[in-house]
Amino acid sequence: MKSSLLPFMLVPACLANANSAFVSRTNNSHGACLGRALLATPDDRDAVACFGRLGDKMYVIKKDEVTGTAASGYEFGILQAGRPKWIPCYERRSGPTQGGGAELEHEPNWRTIFGEDGVIGGRDAFADAIASLPFSAPLGAPTGILGAEPPSEEAVSVLWNLFGGSDGGLSVVDAVTALRAAAATHNTDMSDDKFTYKSFAAALTGMSE
Repeated sequence: MKSSLLPFMLVPACLANANSAFVSRTNNSHGACLGRALLATPDDRDAVACFGRLGDKMYVIKKDEVTGTAASGYEFGILQAGRPKWIPCYERRSGPTQGGGAELEHEPNWRTIFGEDGVIGGRDAFADAIASLPFSAPLGAPTGILGAEPPSEEAVSVLWNLFGGSDGGLSVVDAVTALRAAAATHNTDMSDDKFTYKSFAAALTGMSE
């Protein structure tokens, strides 16, 4: 009789041991799991960190795409926002200010990392230049994601490739070409002239896969 009951007596003990092991593992990993749940994924944080440094509050429309409003006929050749909203894919462009005003020349924020000669010697110089740019929370980014810290090394490497960087360095001309190609691929309207946060994040993620 006793031997026939042995398997049933062992079950509670086995369950207790298994439960104890599960609780132990859960306690050990609870903080890490909770942290991952509360923080954004690295891709999201890196996208915000990059766009918040490279993005612009101004975008100059292509001259052949400038149209007047139906009510006044005023041409709006320059779009503006209160926070970074675009990464323009041009080195420099001028356009009429709102209401048919004077021409205004715009140099995108990302252009400043190249300096006067328009060339970056390599990835390390590129990383230093990105880290030195001031951060401003971009429009269109997911809420609650902090990007004030510089992007990770992995993200900078992906960004370097996105800009068209190589072992021989990177020029502004090559960067414009690479950015246009990526923008056309990741914008839903296939525009090659600018990134929004959504299309930039898609490009950054896509190139990391």
